[in-house]
Amino acid sequence: MIVKNKQRKRPAVFLDRDGTICKEIGYLSRVEDIVLLPGSVEAIRKINQSGAAAVLISNQSGVARGFFPETVVQTINRPGANLPGDG
Repeated sequence: MIVKNKQRKRPAVFLDRDGTICKEIGYLSRVEDIVLLPGSVEAIRKINQSGAAAVLISNQSGVARGFFPETVVQTINRPGANLPGDG
């Protein structure tokens, strides 16, 4: 079965979380340890204002290694998480 999306197609920019949006610290497992990189919030804002979607991607091997559960990553990546201000 083929389902056609009738919504307008929208360009997207895929951004890696660690080292692009926030400082790379290894196995990030706590929201309070996030350090946003300077300009990252404004860059995401500009992407969204351009009509493109800003999409966060993140490969978290800490889950596969059993360092923390997937729910920790979901909490950290959730839009509106209690993140610090624009670094």
